[in-house]
Amino acid sequence: MQQGNQTIMPDISFDEFKAATYEEWKDAAILALKGVPFDKVMFTKLVDGITLKPIYNQEDVPADIEQPGQFPYRRSTLPLGYAQKPWEIAQTVYSTCPAGFNKKAKSELQKGGTALTVSLAGDGSTKLKTLENWKTAFEGIELNALSVFFKPGSAGLTQLSMLIETCKAQGYSPSELKGGMLFDPMGTMLSKGSLCGGMGYCGAMKQMVTMCKWAIDNSKDDFCVIGVNGSIYTDAGASAMDEVAFMLSTATSYLRAMIAAGLSVDEVAPRIRFNAGISSNLFLEVCKLRALRMLWAEVVRACGGSDEAAKIKLSATTSRWTISKVDPWVNMLRGTSQAFSAVLGGVDSLDVTPFDVAVRQPDEFSSHIARNLQLMLAGEFCLDKVVDPAGGSYYVESFTETLAKDAYAIFQSIEAEGGMEESVKAGTVQAKVADIRNKRLVMVDQRRQTVVGCNKYVNLEEEALTSEERISKCSKKSGSCCSSDSAPILECDCVEEIAKLALAGSKTCKIQKALSNLYGCGCGFSSVTPLEQHHLTERFESLLDKASAYKAANGVRPMVHLANYGPLRLHKARADFAQDFLRSAGFDTSYSTGNECPEEMAKLAAESGCKACVICSTDATYPEIVAAFCSAVRSLVPDMEILLAGYPVEHIEAFKAAGVNDFIHVKANCYNVLSSLQTKLGI
Repeated sequence: MQQGNQTIMPDISFDEFKAATYEEWKDAAILALKGVPFDKVMFTKLVDGITLKPIYNQEDVPADIEQPGQFPYRRSTLPLGYAQKPWEIAQTVYSTCPAGFNKKAKSELQKGGTALTVSLAGDGSTKLKTLENWKTAFEGIELNALSVFFKPGSAGLTQLSMLIETCKAQGYSPSELKGGMLFDPMGTMLSKGSLCGGMGYCGAMKQMVTMCKWAIDNSKDDFCVIGVNGSIYTDAGASAMDEVAFMLSTATSYLRAMIAAGLSVDEVAPRIRFNAGISSNLFLEVCKLRALRMLWAEVVRACGGSDEAAKIKLSATTSRWTISKVDPWVNMLRGTSQAFSAVLGGVDSLDVTPFDVAVRQPDEFSSHIARNLQLMLAGEFCLDKVVDPAGGSYYVESFTETLAKDAYAIFQSIEAEGGMEESVKAGTVQAKVADIRNKRLVMVDQRRQTVVGCNKYVNLEEEALTSEERISKCSKKSGSCCSSDSAPILECDCVEEIAKLALAGSKTCKIQKALSNLYGCGCGFSSVTPLEQHHLTERFESLLDKASAYKAANGVRPMVHLANYGPLRLHKARADFAQDFLRSAGFDTSYSTGNECPEEMAKLAAESGCKACVICSTDATYPEIVAAFCSAVRSLVPDMEILLAGYPVEHIEAFKAAGVNDFIHVKANCYNVLSSLQTKLGI
């Protein structure tokens, strides 16, 4: 209604509409299903072990959910969430040499990054082996003005000393440092199998004690020296509950070790920073982060810590597990979904993995896209203006509660085994990850989980990304590891003593060896069975690689003929399905028009020059044509592989006897069928 220059909205009442109950909705759903069992199709069981209900109501939500900023911080550690402090854009700088790192880091910060993530160990990491390397890498970068999250691998204490001296050289007090030197020996051992320089786990924990004592005396609480890296589990295919439980168990182990060394919970807990891996199930990942925040708070309180110390510091990295080498542009969309999950889940900092990382050292374009994705989530989608974007959802709140209970049960089972160290020694952790990973791979094999561009909707015209040399010229000049050289003798492992070696020009690996000699591990825990490195699309990538190699050698892709029977309405659905199915192994298809004569169909199949064909029609017509078609094909091309689109159960044995070699259908193991076909065709 218009009143002057103002529009007055009338009062609207919904009293006339009766509120629907769950039972009424369920009755309507059962009618719509037309006899299909409700419980069979309306509940979704995830490979992670959680069963999702078809609909969530207020009754599913715990009655006592706290406000953001209130213990146990399910919704946020801050009362105003991102409106109080936005998440930090902390992209990894991909450069192996100090000078290249410096250039890329400055570019990252100038173009919207608000923090940096620096990998100092592993393939493609930045090689900062001497204090001079450190000074070169951070020349012109104000270390006191932003958070820098270092991943030091085995050399936590050594790299911390290098960082401190670099900070002093720039004229800053180490007390101004932000971010952290995130030392995670358990994560390193599970990734690599052992710690660098032969150091045992007990020696690493002594490093951690020294680092903690220094940090407590010389830096603020926003500088962490203990890391708990959950992305190693995500990237190995673990379930969300397992990842949360493993992170909790690792952090609890570190906390206990520091308490045993004479430090308090309130001193140590704020020095721990978690890094969660973010995979592809959007709401599962949101709830995982909320559950982790809540459970860690409960653990800290149970250990005697204050509510303030129980506030988690939480980073996230989007998953490498889901990044595909084929059709890599789709990885941008996967990264978008995963980053969205991380932000909805309330992370403090986020690192979006560039889309081309599985193929090459990320270039300027892929790094630009990864960074701008975060800038858009904040600047264009305004997610930094909302206190708790996921709060209030019946689904999210209920799912968080379920995930937290399941993760805590796993955590308790690890504790009952003696803690994370004993579970890792026994291989329990590795076995649990392998079990879930294999289930995930089978789901992809069977196409029960779609991976666009890989096991469905493959783009055969895709031009592969060029793989550039990962190690730049300047990094080659930095020299090889000096772990075999004689190491200096350390009187103590204090930061000041190690700083003297750094100032004298000693390389990090030589200092690390000196620390190994000083500690002399007697615990016998110096190596473990590492987590196997896999990724979700690896099996189909191998099929597509074989097809590409075949094309390179023969000039054409391997071909399969679609033998279509009857008019378009009879064969099109299955012919289209078979075509998409076959493309998952790089097969192209010749697509004949429908024919109503089995012998003529066989002639077209033989003339196609293909070594395999697929019969495409309906279950009703197959009994009329299969035997005749197979007989005619065998007379023309005896070694032709014959497949059938569909799986008419009552005729399977008869069709096999007639000459059908395999079946293409929705319940088939796509990978096994196509791998077998490639082998038979010599691809």
